[in-house]
Amino acid sequence: MVKKQPDNEYAQYIPERRTVQILEILKDISDEHHPVKQSAIREAMSETGEATTGNAGTLANAIDEILLQINPVIYSEEDDDKYRIKYEGYKENRVLIKNEIKNRKKNDKKRGEEGNDTKNEMNNGAESTLSQRAPYITNLYYVHDFTYEDLDKLIQAVSFSAAIAPEDKEKLISKLVNTSSRYYSSPFYNRKKESLTFNPMGIYSRVQSSDSTGDEQLSLNLKLIQDAINKMQQITFRFNEYGEDGRLHERYPHTLSPYYIVVYHDMYYLIGGRAGKDKASHFRIDLITDIKPLVDEKGKEIKIEPMSNFKNLPKREQWDPEKYMSEHLYMAYDEPRAIRLKIPNDRYTILNDWFGKHYKKCKDICENGYDIVEIKTSPNMIVHWAMQYAGIVEVMDEEIREQIEIEILNLQKKYL
Repeated sequence: MVKKQPDNEYAQYIPERRTVQILEILKDISDEHHPVKQSAIREAMSETGEATTGNAGTLANAIDEILLQINPVIYSEEDDDKYRIKYEGYKENRVLIKNEIKNRKKNDKKRGEEGNDTKNEMNNGAESTLSQRAPYITNLYYVHDFTYEDLDKLIQAVSFSAAIAPEDKEKLISKLVNTSSRYYSSPFYNRKKESLTFNPMGIYSRVQSSDSTGDEQLSLNLKLIQDAINKMQQITFRFNEYGEDGRLHERYPHTLSPYYIVVYHDMYYLIGGRAGKDKASHFRIDLITDIKPLVDEKGKEIKIEPMSNFKNLPKREQWDPEKYMSEHLYMAYDEPRAIRLKIPNDRYTILNDWFGKHYKKCKDICENGYDIVEIKTSPNMIVHWAMQYAGIVEVMDEEIREQIEIEILNLQKKYL
């Protein structure tokens, strides 16, 4: 009597399809928080309506082969992050041990069938491989590209990004969510309804345009600039201004060695160096158009100038964007210098909002409840900043005080 093959009813499925199905199921029903037994994989297969195996042995062999192919051969701590599927005992190389035991048993059985006496090994004190029990592979889970915590951060970044058009947010968040297992959930996206749980138009930034065209231009600019920074290549562009029609009007062409992109109070800025200047310059990226990489007559890339050519740019490893922005209040262009302020000792949040940690408390004796602090920033813009916070901050620098007085007198003439 011919014994029926256990997987005969699934003969129409090739092993490659079975491998793909196992990987698809593991990706869907498992993650580091939800390991699964092989029986759960087999059950999930039957629910698909096109199970590629209903036999536990066939499934186990297929899983063993996948693990041997997709993971490092032998575990080491350095290779832990290279595992795509983890399982109970993967650090002990259980699937490799199981495979070796199966091969030895197969060889011993073959020798026995050929008339060899396998009992000689036992007589020598060694345990017969035929009596060895191969470890069972269980509690498997797919190692997704992003952890729950990674996805939370990425989805939040997309949700609140002003550089991504509202209509693109749903598509991007959907893709991010679907990289994880069925168990991951986000307060920003409903997986069952396949829709955002917030109004993307309700998240607004000054850099965001009233239509998608401006957002797309900003996104393209950021990509082109970062690509030039990565290649250490100079660029040309036009720096524009808005007209009464609410549209950008072409103004000034520039050639620049791009170094950094920073975000200052919702606005993206490009920081770079211009030939013939001894200090770095910055430009609002949403006002830039026509970015092109700079090449010579032969079409070869023209490399950026050394950062050391610009006195207000430290070496790359010493670069502190917060310091640069605090010294260029409102991203002004004048030379920053030290300025002293008197501020209530319970209002340091204002300083942190505008200057980060780049201020120092002075030892000057001051009236009770107040401190004298020193900052380094734009002398022109500190006039407007001080008037903005006139009820809280007092500038102690005599030259700046005179400029504030002039501004106040001009305002009196204008409004009184």
